[in-house]
Amino acid sequence: MAKIALIRLKGMFSLSPTVRFTLASFRLDRLYSCTIVDDSASTKGMIQACKDFVSFGPVEKESIALLLTKRGKTTDGEKLSAAKKPEEIKKVLDEFLTGKKMSDLGVSSVFYLAPPRGGFDGSRMSPKPFGPLGKNEKIGELIRKMA
Repeated sequence: MAKIALIRLKGMFSLSPTVRFTLASFRLDRLYSCTIVDDSASTKGMIQACKDFVSFGPVEKESIALLLTKRGKTTDGEKLSAAKKPEEIKKVLDEFLTGKKMSDLGVSSVFYLAPPRGGFDGSRMSPKPFGPLGKNEKIGELIRKMA
């Protein structure tokens, strides 16, 4: 099943209760937090509700591997690269892509990223095509800049 990456790019100020609940459901509580979800009809509806506050798009295997190695944490809060060997991280990635949940694999499903190196392409608060908000086909590039 295809995966979608969501990165929160706007803060908590003046959020409607619907958007606040949707972001909490995705566990996107902080600015620049990222999560990876399945591409399903219910998920797409939830993404549509918060599209003005997140950047989202289809994610490749390489981007997920980068997130796991650089920003991944165990459910205990320990860095994944310190807790597991690279072969084990690759095994976690393969199991996640086959359909298992991150929490079942002992990995936190939220990745806390840094602001992008080199800045955003355009204004951070602008929707596509002038900024990264909304559907972003270059989400992998944005993840590489922020990891």
